[in-house]
Amino acid sequence: MSEPLRILIAEDEALILMQLELLLEDAGHIVVGGAATAEEAIAMAHRTQPDLVFVDLQLRDGSSGLDIVRALRDTGGPAMVFITANARQFTNEFGGAIGVIAKPFTEAVIEDTLSFLAECVRSPPPAMQTPLGLRLAPDYRAHLESLRA
Repeated sequence: MSEPLRILIAEDEALILMQLELLLEDAGHIVVGGAATAEEAIAMAHRTQPDLVFVDLQLRDGSSGLDIVRALRDTGGPAMVFITANARQFTNEFGGAIGVIAKPFTEAVIEDTLSFLAECVRSPPPAMQTPLGLRLAPDYRAHLESLRA
């Protein structure tokens, strides 16, 4: 594996946060923190400068993962991927996120997606195909296709 990704997790369910943290660290990446609200995640992202942020759509205190994606996108921030039980809510508008992973997810989905995302972050376009568990945002898919052209 190349240099590990620095990853922030925005997730308000403690068990899912711990599961993701273990999977990411077992894959050799560095989890820079976990946040339960959009405000916490945005502040933590500015402080820790992650390469990638996994974002739940519905967070504590009624905050939204969309707020995180929009705030970090506007500052040229990290790559972001939604992980949510509400994956079907995404049609064409991902707010600037690369894509979405549906909950419940499997260890294999996270591992395959991490390999793909590492290539997206470190050396785009990725040589590998989009993993089955990741649905790419239409604008990001078009971006990758333009890089391959």
